[in-house]
Amino acid sequence: MERLAARRSLALWVRESTLCTPPRERRTPYHVRLAPPTQGSAAARRVLRLARHLTGAHDQRAVSLPGPPDRAAAVAELTASRFGDRLFDASSEEVHGPPDPPTQPGDAPRILDPTTASGLLSLCLSVAALCAGALVCLTLGGALQRLDTPWRWTALLPGLALGDALGWFLAERHLSRPRRFALGTAMAAMFLFLGYQLMLALPVAGGDVLWATSLTVLGVAGAALAGAGVWWALVPSWLSRNAHWFVPVVAAPLFFVVPWFGRLLYTLYLTVGFGVPVEAVPVTTYSMTYAALKPIGLAAGFALVFVAAAGWARHTYWGRVPGDGIPGFVLPVVAALYIVTTLLVGLITAAAATDDAAAAVKEGRNPPGYYGLHGTLMCAKPLSKDIAVYNGPLVTDRPVLTFGSTGERIWLWGFQKAKGGKSEKGDWAAMSVRLEDVVLTAPPKSDETRCA
Repeated sequence: MERLAARRSLALWVRESTLCTPPRERRTPYHVRLAPPTQGSAAARRVLRLARHLTGAHDQRAVSLPGPPDRAAAVAELTASRFGDRLFDASSEEVHGPPDPPTQPGDAPRILDPTTASGLLSLCLSVAALCAGALVCLTLGGALQRLDTPWRWTALLPGLALGDALGWFLAERHLSRPRRFALGTAMAAMFLFLGYQLMLALPVAGGDVLWATSLTVLGVAGAALAGAGVWWALVPSWLSRNAHWFVPVVAAPLFFVVPWFGRLLYTLYLTVGFGVPVEAVPVTTYSMTYAALKPIGLAAGFALVFVAAAGWARHTYWGRVPGDGIPGFVLPVVAALYIVTTLLVGLITAAAATDDAAAAVKEGRNPPGYYGLHGTLMCAKPLSKDIAVYNGPLVTDRPVLTFGSTGERIWLWGFQKAKGGKSEKGDWAAMSVRLEDVVLTAPPKSDETRCA
């Protein structure tokens, strides 16, 4: 309101404001389904019911009533309604929905209302119990993978017990006990499988299973809290109201900026690290895009943490003064920080990858891959005595590193001895020769630091 008044130069200020929310109204949905077939064999009736579910013959009509479940009221409204020229036929159709509440007040199911203090406490305790059960199942799954004893299969017994508890927490008022047990057991089995796979992926010892699963659960919980904060920060906001034109405008340059940034990282890795031109190495646009996505994603996650904090502050009205908006310089500063963070993360990771690759080559090992680019140690043998070598001499007694070639010349990186050739002093440098002048072979397995 104050912004609208400021546009018309009106001396208006908001003295009191409140958030108006519509009252919560309970609704009960009912669906009309075809009645089960009564004629034919049992197998034919089951096939017909399955065909109705698959073809969508069921659930062709629905009605939603205000208030608690009342099947008689739903049937009466469907019978009296002629909406769509479809009449409810009680002889061939039936109404599906939640059961009616019991007539005795003491037998009524407990309804969880999170707007009250007791309801909110019950909801928090239920969520905490579910998280604790999931953590225990993850730990049991990790123990199944790490422990090397036949007794490890006894960890499935607590999993079954937790399945019953999880089913009770998930669907206490909606499903029968056998169905609750099946649902909880399926959920416990899922977390057991996740814990088993987690231990396969993480290089941790058997005693660190609990720590690894705890950190995983904390990471998932943190991601959920960050997602909720981002949602509250962006919806409703200026971004959500103008997303139909703002998102395409921001996303359009990404098709050009992302490959350019990936080429910059490859230039730092190849040209700065090894002295090899990017144009002389077979690098695809997809590899450049893949190399750029990691720092962009890390920077985006780093920025979303602060957006989530702002969303939680906005949701809880912490530090918010009525009438004061976000300063105009905040968005450019956040954009500049995001760009700087992306550049720093990308350049630091590229430099670290260059150091790791150089260290591996100096030890006589093939370097690790860099987003689809794989270097290989080869032994170079000239086909004649006098060949043209750029930045020579050509190294022939040690394996040299090559990333492949896209033309008539190939670039190599190896150890060049100092002038004289008798001492071990020298420097690692790049050199280039024509492909038709050399033969590249794999180094001998017995001694990968020397060439025959």
